[in-house]
Amino acid sequence: QILVEWNDTAADYPKDKCIHELFEAQVERTPNAVALEFKGAQITFQELNRRANQLAHYLISLGVEPERLVGICVERSLEMVIGLLGILKAGGAYMPLDPTYPKERIAFMLEDSSASILLTSRKLLSNFPDYSGVLVPLDDALFVQDQKDGNPCSRIKAHDPAYVIYTSGSTGTPKGVIGLHQGAVNRMAWMWRSYPFEANEKSCIKTSLSFVDSVWEIFGPL
Repeated sequence: QILVEWNDTAADYPKDKCIHELFEAQVERTPNAVALEFKGAQITFQELNRRANQLAHYLISLGVEPERLVGICVERSLEMVIGLLGILKAGGAYMPLDPTYPKERIAFMLEDSSASILLTSRKLLSNFPDYSGVLVPLDDALFVQDQKDGNPCSRIKAHDPAYVIYTSGSTGTPKGVIGLHQGAVNRMAWMWRSYPFEANEKSCIKTSLSFVDSVWEIFGPL
């Protein structure tokens, strides 16, 4: 009963799709619906997709491709989600760094991961005086204003990494754990079946990017 009956949990899901591809399909269905709200500001699916595309094209010009890690260290904001989608659309995998982490931990994660690009904000630029990679302030639109805004054609596949989240290091040195697009989509598909969204419902993003629950909280509703 345990091994066969209760373990009969196989279910179909879009196993050949990446997270951002499912988001792009939703953009086609509801382009003018509100995708994000933050402190009174709203952004539609179409506008969110456009801005993420511009960032993605810029990241591609910097050499982002499948299995390339891109760090992201920002406070909660609309730009936070734009940054995540931009990295995925470029074909890269995002590595979150909480701005409240000790500087030593952030420095270790950047060095250990070999992340040569870091998305952040103008407010936090001074936190990385020794970082030798490319710093991209997400709240400065100048660096992407001339970029194309169509969906980029990256070579990423569902079995490629979507993110790398570091463990706490409580039992030793923190370790980066890779999460694949396919795994995240599998989990989200189960949630969509078990707890389906209704149109115009709001979902709260309450978890730090440094915890894996944030993957569902951000991309599940989108």
